[in-house]
Amino acid sequence: MRLPRIIFVSALALSLTFSLLSVAADTCSEPVSTSSGLVQGQSSTDTATCAWLGIPYAAPPVGELRWKAPQPMPAWTGARPALAFGPQCVQKPMMGFKDAKNLKGMSEDCLYLNVFRPQKSGKFPVMFWIHGGGLMFGSGQSYRGDRLAEFGDVVLVTINYRLNVFGFLATPELRAEDPHQSTGNYGALDQIAALRWVHDNIANFGGDPANVTIFGESAGGYSVCTLLASPLATGLFQRAIMESGNCAGSTELEPSFAAVPAVTAKLDCAAQDLQCLRAVPALKLLNRGSGSLTNAGYPYNHHLDGYFLSANALSLFRAGNYNGVPFLAGTNHDEADALAFLITEVRKAKPDQYRSLLQTKLDLSDPETDKLLALYPLDQFGNQPRKAFGRIISDAAMNCPTYLGLAAVAAQRPDTYYYRFDYNQTRLGKHLGALHSFEVPFVFNQMDWGANKNLYPRKKLPAARELSKTMMGYWTNFAKTGNPNGSGLPEWPALKLENPQVQVLDVSVRPEPAGVVERCGFWDEYLKSHPQLTESMLKPKEKK
Repeated sequence: MRLPRIIFVSALALSLTFSLLSVAADTCSEPVSTSSGLVQGQSSTDTATCAWLGIPYAAPPVGELRWKAPQPMPAWTGARPALAFGPQCVQKPMMGFKDAKNLKGMSEDCLYLNVFRPQKSGKFPVMFWIHGGGLMFGSGQSYRGDRLAEFGDVVLVTINYRLNVFGFLATPELRAEDPHQSTGNYGALDQIAALRWVHDNIANFGGDPANVTIFGESAGGYSVCTLLASPLATGLFQRAIMESGNCAGSTELEPSFAAVPAVTAKLDCAAQDLQCLRAVPALKLLNRGSGSLTNAGYPYNHHLDGYFLSANALSLFRAGNYNGVPFLAGTNHDEADALAFLITEVRKAKPDQYRSLLQTKLDLSDPETDKLLALYPLDQFGNQPRKAFGRIISDAAMNCPTYLGLAAVAAQRPDTYYYRFDYNQTRLGKHLGALHSFEVPFVFNQMDWGANKNLYPRKKLPAARELSKTMMGYWTNFAKTGNPNGSGLPEWPALKLENPQVQVLDVSVRPEPAGVVERCGFWDEYLKSHPQLTESMLKPKEKK
C-alpha cells in the first residue's frame, strides 16, 4: 500500500529534521583543541546549543600556588570530558552569615570556565560573564548561558575566580615574593587569565576572539570596571556591560596590611609566615579568615597594587587612562533600599529623627546635612526615614558610582548607554521593589529556573518574558556591534551629558530624563573623603 503524498512528505521532513539534529549533536561531542589539550562537550538538553563545562583555564591554585598569580594549566593527553561543572571556589554559605560545615561542591581547585555555543556552524561574538557575590561567593554555574547563546547567536563563557581571603588577601610578604610586587588581586588576575584563555582558544569553539564583550553584575560589574581600568586587560575585550557595579571603589594596600595580624592570629600563624599560612586547611581558612557582609562592608576587595590597578577606575576613566571600548551600564531602581531594614536605628527612626540619623550615620557637617536633606526630602519617601535612607544607600553604593563611571567614559566616547531596571512585578516586589540582582534572570531568561521559579506570579510571566526578550536583544546586539539598538526593539538613545537620559527597562521600555546629576554630584565629592562609606552606613550603632 502506498502512503498518501502528504504523509510521505511529512515523514521525510521529520526524518530529515532528526538527522540534522543528530548531526548537530554529534558535532557537539567532537573533541575541540585547547592550549592544554582536547576537550569533549555535549549538546544541551533543552536548547539548540553545544556546551563544554568545567574546562580548566589555569593550574589549580593550591599548596605553594595559594595567593599567587594563576599559572598555565599543564597539558593533558587524550580528550578530557567537559560534561560537568567544576567545583565552586571555596566560599561561605548564605552570604557569609554562618560558617561552612564542609567543602562539599567547593574546592581551592576551582579555576574552571564553561562555554556555550549555538548548535550551528559559524563565527560568533563572545560574551564573557563575571558572576557577582561581593567577591565572597557565587560561581559560573548559576546562569543559563545556553539560553542567551541560543537566543542571540553568541558564544557565552562563564567563569569561576578565587573569592574572599583566597582571592583578595594582601600582605607585605606576599607582595615581596611576587615578581611584579603585586598582592591582593588574585581573583582579579584569575579573570585576566580566563580572558587570555578565551583570546587563545575561543576560535576553536566558534567564537570570535576579536569581538569579546565582558559583562557582569554586582561584584562582577565592579570587576568589569576594574578590567576597563587595568593595563593587564588591554586588547582582551572590545565591549563592556556593567550591571549594578561600582567604578569608584578599590582599596589601598596599607589598610589591608594593617588588618592582616588580626586575621592570621585566628589561623594560629604569624602574619609573616607564608609557609604556615599556605598550610592552613581550606575549611579552617574559610571559616576563620574570611570576611562577612554583615557588619564589615567588603573586607576583601580589589587593591591598588600598582600592577593590576594603579588607581581607582573612576579616576583613570577621567584621566583617559583606561581601555576605551563601547560601554553599557546601569542599576536597578531599588538596588539596596531593603538594607535599611537591617539597621535597627534606621528601621525605627521617626520623621523628626531624620536629620540626626543622616548626620550620625554619614558623619556629615551641618552644611553637608542641609544639602543632603534638600537632595532627599523626606516627603518624597512618604515621610519615612527608612525609605529615604534606603535610597541614599543605593545611590552611594551603586547608582552613582555606576553613573559617574559611565559619564566619565561618555565625556570621551559617543558609544555609551545608560539603563535603569524598574521591573517590580515579583511576589516580593511590594516589599523589595526592583532589588539588587533582580535583572539577572531577565538577561539569561531564567525566570523559571532554580531559585527564581516561585518569584514570578503566573499572570505576570508573559510581560516579564517580553521584557527578557527585549533585554537579551539589547545585550546581544551590543555584543555584536557596540550598539544595543536593533529591529523590533524600542529605541535606546546614547548617553548625552548635556541632557542625560536613562533607558527604563520595565513592562513599558522607554527613555526618560536620568535625574541623577545633582545627587551623584554630592556623592562624587563625598566619597573622595569617605571611601568606606557603605561600611559606616550599615554598621549598627555601638551600645554604650
